[in-house]
Amino acid sequence: MAWETVEVDADGVRLHVRRLAAAGPPAIYLHGLGVSGMAWQSFARRLVPAWSAIAPDLRGHGESEKPAAGYEPADYARDVAALLIRLDIERAPVIGHSLGALVAFALARDFHDTVEALVLLDPPLDRQKPDVEQVYRLRHALPGELERYLATPALAPLFRKAADGAFEALLRAPRGAPWAWAAASAITAPVLVVQADPAKDGVLGDEAARRFVARLPQGELLSIPGASHAVFASHPAHVAAAVLKFLTKDD
Repeated sequence: MAWETVEVDADGVRLHVRRLAAAGPPAIYLHGLGVSGMAWQSFARRLVPAWSAIAPDLRGHGESEKPAAGYEPADYARDVAALLIRLDIERAPVIGHSLGALVAFALARDFHDTVEALVLLDPPLDRQKPDVEQVYRLRHALPGELERYLATPALAPLFRKAADGAFEALLRAPRGAPWAWAAASAITAPVLVVQADPAKDGVLGDEAARRFVARLPQGELLSIPGASHAVFASHPAHVAAAVLKFLTKDD
């Protein structure tokens, strides 16, 4: 079963979209800062055949268009809502990691009828990864410096390809996404928050995780000791099993 790619005009912003066909309905996958929908290619297969997959490169990332402005979570969310309309998807579960989790949450806030359920993988609702500013700077450094800094040097080309505006918007945003905390009590969709290990490089502390989930009308928390911030990559089987159970529990 192979991924295919399409280019979609999402209300004036061209998005590069990966699709994985399966028997089940589509789930939407939203990647983190600086990378692309390619990040999901291995993990999404673990949800097949129950769920097919739609994994766009967010604006300013990967092969998608890179406008000069518009890199707040609400901007990305409008793109995703327009993408769903263009793909004739009325309602779907949305799985987001890090920045993608904030985008998923903004989508549920602003376009709640489109979101069947939310899976937020280590959302930055408490603190930001300390290396974001360093990665932003090293993207424009001499060749090789970013590769030497990264634990996964293969990500360097993706980080360099991403728009400066995407990094700058996150760096200037208030830490902990206070807008998401304010909106939490109004989110009607079921939400699974998957917390990476704060003792490693997880960005969601224990107390913040508990308090945030308590604000959600239908919130669940899964904490995975030893998991890195990219929890779907460090513990793919554990996360996939939890997501499948969460998305099918009412069937």
